[in-house]
Amino acid sequence: MPVLDRMVTLELLRTVIAVLTVLVTIIVSRKFLNILTKAIDGEIAANTLLTLLSLKILGAFIILLPAALFLSILMVFGRMYRDQEMAILASGGVGLGRLYRAVAWFVLPTFVCSIYLALDVLPWAELKVQTLMRNDKKTADLRGLKPGRFNEYSRGDVVLYAESFSEADGNLKNLFVESHNGEQNGVTVAESGYLKETETGSHFLVLNHGVRYQGTPGKADYIISEFEEYAVKIDPDGDPAFDKDKRELVTPSAELWRSGAPRERAELQRRFAVPMGALLLGILAIPLSRVKPRSGVYGNVVAAFLIYMLYENLQRVSQGLLISGKVSLWLAYSGVYLFMVGIIVFFLIRSTGLRWCWQVIRGRA
Repeated sequence: MPVLDRMVTLELLRTVIAVLTVLVTIIVSRKFLNILTKAIDGEIAANTLLTLLSLKILGAFIILLPAALFLSILMVFGRMYRDQEMAILASGGVGLGRLYRAVAWFVLPTFVCSIYLALDVLPWAELKVQTLMRNDKKTADLRGLKPGRFNEYSRGDVVLYAESFSEADGNLKNLFVESHNGEQNGVTVAESGYLKETETGSHFLVLNHGVRYQGTPGKADYIISEFEEYAVKIDPDGDPAFDKDKRELVTPSAELWRSGAPRERAELQRRFAVPMGALLLGILAIPLSRVKPRSGVYGNVVAAFLIYMLYENLQRVSQGLLISGKVSLWLAYSGVYLFMVGIIVFFLIRSTGLRWCWQVIRGRA
């Protein structure tokens, strides 16, 4: 690799890592506060916090990759313009095409990796997050068992009261359990007990040393039985399904491609926006990063910010129009990128000059 290409690639690599770290920290910190609040309320198990945080970081890393690449190229080349390094390179014959060649060593591998990350890894991470949240929601009532309070399970068919709870060994003391099975009621009193999960995922309350009263209220058919060990099933209400509003987020990209549903096609467009954004924004950043001697410290950062916000908003608008059926599929997929190509052409002409571009077209440059 030539010296210029190696220098630009290493500078971009360091800058992208720094920018991604800052952006991901800002975005994930807000999400982590919401997850932490749910963990405090008992909706999420404490042992899944780190896993959820890791998956959220991975998802934010993929979504923010185009923005980090765009900002990194602006920062690296903007610094080179301000420090007159670009003037020295230009005096040595380094033109716009040579700069694109240097940046391609980093942008093209990033583009290829982002295709895999957006189409395969992103739905996989979202599937893992929803699965963990789903399982935690299923067992939230079990984790929320409070001593000295009546706790309902199985849609109110099982009512549990425990006088005390030992966190050291998980044992419950002085238990009262009322269960319903059709018209028959069962009342169980036990000295101690503990919660147990079977291999199939069912949850039972195992009672030790107690008495059970079972019969129909108003009739003299009660059965009184003493036991050493007795188990009561206390599974929560059914098996919560995936969030319908987020079902497309976990669908594999191949299924989205085969589907003709507008909402699924819009989700596929959202995933395609990651690699296409990395490629187009990377191409745009080079002419946009050109800073004139008296243009100030920040150069074209404001213009870059407005262009990126316009690009993101156009993506969301096109996805919304695609879901509502107001635009055709080809226009929703290509309209935003054709607009970005137009912006790239405009800044290339602005950077090199209209006369130079005309000479290049005529082959006289």
